[in-house]
Amino acid sequence: MNVTIRQLKVLESVARLNSFTRAAELLNVTQSAVSRQVRQLEEQLGENLLERRHHHLELTSAGRVLLRPLHQSFAQIQLTGRSIQQNYPAKP
Repeated sequence: MNVTIRQLKVLESVARLNSFTRAAELLNVTQSAVSRQVRQLEEQLGENLLERRHHHLELTSAGRVLLRPLHQSFAQIQLTGRSIQQNYPAKP
């Protein structure tokens, strides 16, 4: 299994925005690239992560289990990045 941070970020964006198209716009990629990333992640995990229903997306149980710790991890990464920027300013 070769899950990437990119795939996880794409899934998180799709779930948060409830849209492949809006996630693509946010991430500055095509909608087909977003769909491909989610599909590859689902194939690697062997589970459907999203249920697609008439213009509505819903996380499956597996999707919810995956995203719960991701939100915390992404928040911690952002905090760490800000801490580094504040404590170690870029040199001219």
